[in-house]
Amino acid sequence: MSNAIRFLETLGQDPALSRIPPDQLQAMIESLELDPAQREAILQGDLSTLSRLVGGRAEMIGLIWEPGPEIPPGEAPDADTPDENEPVQSPEEE
Repeated sequence: MSNAIRFLETLGQDPALSRIPPDQLQAMIESLELDPAQREAILQGDLSTLSRLVGGRAEMIGLIWEPGPEIPPGEAPDADTPDENEPVQSPEEE
């Protein structure tokens, strides 16, 4: 793991570090053994450049998927059970 990632991980784990004065934070960053480009990206808050420099993903997408009812292997879904995604029709509409 790179020193830049380790430093950012430490910042995220210690709430007290989020309240240190900017000059102390800058001194901490400058004391790290970082590539000059990484150091500059951290100081400037340039996350996309830092991600590229440490080999991070260009884009990350979060997804939430809600599974339907579990159907045991080998069994077909019950035809009488309405599909949650289909609109419910009243008898008059049929």
